Amino acid sequence: MKKPKLDIYEVGRLAGVSKSTVSRVISDTGGSVSRKAKDAVNAAISELGYTRNTFAAGLRNSKSYLALLVVPDIANPFWSEIVRAVQDRLEPEGYSVVVGNTDWSEERELSYLRLFRTGRFDGLIINSVTDDIDLILEAGIPAVLVGERSELTQIDTVGTATYQAATLALQYLYDAGHRRIAVVTSETGSERFLSRRFTAYTDFMEAKGLAKDPDLVFTAHLSAEGGERLAGDILAVPGWKDRISAVLCGNDILAISLQNTLRARGVEPGRDISVIGMDDIPIAALTWPALTTIRKPRAEMGKKAAELLMKRIGDPSRTPEKHLYPGTLVIRDSVVEIRN
Repeated sequence: MKKPKLDIYEVGRLAGVSKSTVSRVISDTGGSVSRKAKDAVNAAISELGYTRNTFAAGLRNSKSYLALLVVPDIANPFWSEIVRAVQDRLEPEGYSVVVGNTDWSEERELSYLRLFRTGRFDGLIINSVTDDIDLILEAGIPAVLVGERSELTQIDTVGTATYQAATLALQYLYDAGHRRIAVVTSETGSERFLSRRFTAYTDFMEAKGLAKDPDLVFTAHLSAEGGERLAGDILAVPGWKDRISAVLCGNDILAISLQNTLRARGVEPGRDISVIGMDDIPIAALTWPALTTIRKPRAEMGKKAAELLMKRIGDPSRTPEKHLYPGTLVIRDSVVEIRN
């Protein structure tokens, strides 16, 4: 059945707004439209059975109404929730979201950036696995970076306050009696170049007067496979039972895999060794033992990234913003209290 032609007079009458307001809502030609008016227009369009022709609107405004979202691991629920939050926020604005998964590969990320630079997209949201954002900035297209980059001020950024989050985890372990704490940083992604987690660890150990044992600093791929290898690395440390009582992991996927692999090798997490994760993905509460972790506000981060992108599209010359969300401690069963 052929869709009826959009009659802005009829839409305006039903929404209780002027035809110029309807025109601004459906074509994004500019001007200020309140959220209340926009919602009324969209509701009227839906009731009348019209569909907004995004392609035609794009031709009028030199927009594609496409946003590119690039994440390092779509299989990780942390990133899939970010994707969903971005989509939920951008779709009401008329945007479709194209998702790219790099699998932590710089080569794959570069291919997405080349695609981005063709101008087919109105904007980019990315968690970059490199420490070089020049290709993003040089493209001159609105972009938002997801993930903490404390040294960057020339691009909109949304992330977690990693230093605060890691310190919170370390303090909890310390208060539980742990002094022989290992830390795991990422062998992939931007953390290779500037690990806020490792900086927090070294600062914390120094502040507490604890000896820094280089054998207690591990690197791993933040994945299930990385957790399996990490378990082997920990058990390979000479006299590990007397040198490692707790492990701070880079994310929950790594921590859960570490727990499962250690248990398979006869070491009981939450009893023989304590494990704490980062992210608080849904499965963290369902594993055994249930994982103590640091919660990151994924939905809020995705929504804020989308909002910053829309603001950047609307005003490319505005001053970049940085929003870092604090982590919160979620106590479960994988950290055991030890007594001297």
